[in-house]
Parts: sequence; C-alpha cells; structure tokens
Amino acid sequence: MPPPDTGDEVVNVLLAAGHQVRIAVDEALRASVGLTLRRFKVLQLLADIGPCRLRDLADAVAVVPRTMTEMVDGLESDGLVARRSHPNDRRAVLLALTPAGREALTVGRRRRAETVADFTRHFTAAQRTQLVELLASIRRHGPPEPESRAPGPRAPGPAESGVAPQ
Repeated sequence: MPPPDTGDEVVNVLLAAGHQVRIAVDEALRASVGLTLRRFKVLQLLADIGPCRLRDLADAVAVVPRTMTEMVDGLESDGLVARRSHPNDRRAVLLALTPAGREALTVGRRRRAETVADFTRHFTAAQRTQLVELLASIRRHGPPEPESRAPGPRAPGPAESGVAPQ
C-alpha cells in the first residue's frame, strides 16, 4: 500500500504510524489467539458492556446488523460467544462471552500490550508526554467528528483504544 499523501507531512507520518501499529496488533492477535483485530474488539466490547442484543452491539461499533451477525456467527462457532435467551423478552437473544472468550480476551490483551509497547519503549518519559500533548492538540484543533462517528457517552480507556498504558 502506498504511503498516505494528505499534503501534510505530519498527518502523513501520523497515518502511516497508526496503520503500522494496527497491522502489527492484528498480526499479533491472529498469531496468539486466532482473532482479527475487529473480532477481538467485539469480544472486548462484550466484556465491557456485558450480555447484550446483537442490534446493540452492531450500533456500538457502527456496523449494520447483518455484518455483526456474520462476525458473531464466527465467534460463536469458535466457542468464544454464546447466544442466550433474554430473561425479560422471549423474542430477544443476548450475546455473551464464554469462558473461552474471556481467556482469548485475556491472552489477546496481553499480546496487544506487548506489541504496542514495542513501538514506544524507546521514548523517554518526557518524549512520551510531549508526543501525547502534540497528538491531543491535533484532536482538539481538528474539526469535530461527524455525529454518526462520534464516541458514545464515555471516551474509551487504554484497554479499549488498542493502546497499552506505559
């Protein structure tokens, strides 16, 4: 894939670095727990919010229910997610992590943290602080996210963002 060409060297490097981190994390997750980053994020979301309807899960990650159905079908066939009857609505089905899903999430989180740390371990504490401040400034001064892509009521923490705290 050719490098980004946005017309701004800073943004080009930022996008290329983000892409490189995502690819490395995806490969590490595939090798350690057999999950793509997308499937891993679904497990992570289920762990965070608890059992939920497929529609709620699809809405949370901004995909159409059909896409989420295919992803959940794969996770269920791998024994990582289970469908359960809703206790208050007999027509509804809840999705929940299985013990194997929780174990895959634990191993995947550890492997993701190790992979991400490889990208930044050479920074001093001062460099880390400065970089975080500079990147936060880009976010503050850029245009607001469209309503359809804006985060929900809470901002993701380090565990959800794919970046391990140092």
